[in-house]
Amino acid sequence: MRTFSQNNNYKRGTWKGLKLSTGQRSADFTCPDCGQLAALTHHTIDWKGGVNPSVVCPNNGCKFHEYILLEGWHDK
Repeated sequence: MRTFSQNNNYKRGTWKGLKLSTGQRSADFTCPDCGQLAALTHHTIDWKGGVNPSVVCPNNGCKFHEYILLEGWHDK
């Protein structure tokens, strides 16, 4: 499992919180390998920041595919 720190500047391997139109919380993440930005709207995030299912980079040329942990998620 790879840990992503929170960062509002979209640096590689970081996340930023989102509030969906439904009122639920989610997050954007930036791929640590290629820098592609994507949303975790089709994933669940537990109270510790664990994301399920595993995260696949949306960039077809990138091979990033791991379970991730959003560091600091439970503090928000």
